[in-house]
Amino acid sequence: MTDFGGGQNRSQGDDGDARTNLIVNYLPQNMTEKELYSMFVTIGPVESCRVMKDFKTGYSYGFGFVNYSKAEDAAHAISTLNGLQVQNKRLKVSFARPSGDDIKETNLYVTNLPKNVSEAQLDGLFGKFGTIVQKNLLKDKITGMPRGVAFVRFDRREEAMEAIQHMNGVIPEGGTEPLCVKIAEEHGKQKAAYYAGWQAGYTQSRDY
Repeated sequence: MTDFGGGQNRSQGDDGDARTNLIVNYLPQNMTEKELYSMFVTIGPVESCRVMKDFKTGYSYGFGFVNYSKAEDAAHAISTLNGLQVQNKRLKVSFARPSGDDIKETNLYVTNLPKNVSEAQLDGLFGKFGTIVQKNLLKDKITGMPRGVAFVRFDRREEAMEAIQHMNGVIPEGGTEPLCVKIAEEHGKQKAAYYAGWQAGYTQSRDY
C-alpha cells in the first residue's frame, strides 16, 4: 500500500498523478479502509486506499484518500460518488492536491466549544474565514455526548490563520469559556519529530 498522499512523494508538478488521487471527506466514523476500498473499486482499479486515523487511539478523522490507476476512473468516481449518502453522512469526493506550503497547517483543533454545539453552528462560527473542507465534532466514546472539541480543516493555510486570529480567546454564543483554537497535529510522527527537534534545540542551546 502506498502512502496516503499517493503521488505526494513524487514530483509536485506531476499533474497526471494529482488527477488520480482523491480525497474523500465526511466518512462515517466507523467506516473501515476495506469498506472504502470496496466502494471505490467498483469504478476502476485502486492503487491505494487509506482512512486517516489518530495513530494512538485509532479514532477516525472522518476523511481518507483513494488513489486510482487511471485518471479517467478518478474523474468518474467524483461524478458518481460525490454526494452519496452513506449512513448519516454525505460523502464529499474531490481531487486531492499535492502537498505544498499553502495546504500545510490548515487543520484546526478547537476546544471549549459549548457542549450542545452542532455542525451547522460550527460552520457559522468558522465558515466566514474561508472554505471548510472537513469538520469533525468529537464525542465521548462511552456516553456519545459532545465533548466541546472539534477539528475544522480549511482549504488554505491563510484561512486557518485568520480563524485562529479572530476566534482564539473568543467566548461563542451559548458558551461560558473562551475558545482555544490552534493548529492540529496531523500525525503522531509529526508530533514526535517536533518534540525531538525541540529537545535537540534545547540541548544545543544549553551547550553554549
